[in-house]
Amino acid sequence: MNQRFQNEEIGRVAEQYVGNELYQAVCSIGSQLEAELEFGLCPEECFMEASELLSAIAAKGEDFLSDIEDFWLRKHNEYKRLERNVSEEEIRKAVGVVFGFTILATDSSQHRFYSYTLSRRLMEVIAEHPFPDWSTTLDRIFSVPLADGWFDAFLDEESTPNMLELPKAINTTRAQQLFQKAIERGYMKYENGHFRWIGIGKSAHKSQLAYFLGCVYGYRHSVSGNTGIEFPTDELNALFGETKLYNLLVQVHTAQKKQKWRALIDDMFE
Repeated sequence: MNQRFQNEEIGRVAEQYVGNELYQAVCSIGSQLEAELEFGLCPEECFMEASELLSAIAAKGEDFLSDIEDFWLRKHNEYKRLERNVSEEEIRKAVGVVFGFTILATDSSQHRFYSYTLSRRLMEVIAEHPFPDWSTTLDRIFSVPLADGWFDAFLDEESTPNMLELPKAINTTRAQQLFQKAIERGYMKYENGHFRWIGIGKSAHKSQLAYFLGCVYGYRHSVSGNTGIEFPTDELNALFGETKLYNLLVQVHTAQKKQKWRALIDDMFE
């Protein structure tokens, strides 16, 4: 069984969300589900994946109904790309488990659209991509208690996000959204007005930061140089306390072998 979340990442999620009821619900049976999966979907990763889906639902509301199948396929392809040696059934089960905990959350809503219409459509998509004993797995997930109205409180929190303190020259809506997403995934930390890149895995953290920022601010690499928006080198170096982010960004793109961690960052922009 593979585990993509490193111990450091698991610890950060556990510390940040220790009081979160959905996180507690995932943890209550997450280890059992992980043991059944060759994919290695640990409780912390499962919670973060479900939270990403719930945030997308909160952002689009009823319009998300038309996106559900696309979201399933995107997650399926992402997981398949990360674990090429895992069977198709295992990939479907991993996505199905994430969808299952998402349904557990939306079922707690007092609004009929979320608790009935949306939950039913999420279930239909799982049924359209079944895996062995899928109904039994979902029954186990749905047996976990979650307080009534949990998702409604989540919606209220999502609708009033705290704005990050970014310098005016680089403070864009896109930057606000993607920095928030990086924080939610545990890749970045924001405390007392200061940003710190935590990273993915155990190495190449500065290169990851440079690549992430290049994606945020429209860097497009070619043999002749940047073909996108001018990279705001000075502002970003100052924001993260670095000195060579642009050089690292170019090195990432000119490396002979594509770095594995790039797939996880790329997923944030799909």
